[in-house]
Amino acid sequence: MASEAKLKANEKYLKEKVDTFQIRVPKGQKSIIQEYAKSLGKSLNSYVVELITSDMQSNNSNSHKS
Repeated sequence: MASEAKLKANEKYLKEKVDTFQIRVPKGQKSIIQEYAKSLGKSLNSYVVELITSDMQSNNSNSHKS
């Protein structure tokens, strides 16, 4: 079990360094996505962030083309 100091340090880090948002998926879909991310050697969080970032970069590149 983590010490009180460690828990406080983690809480402080999360408040200062990261934003949190929640997504909803149909029942059972989370575990499917989680397993797929794991098969790629990634956490669910890193997989989702990577997909969003990649999509934004792709769409940003496409919007500059005429």
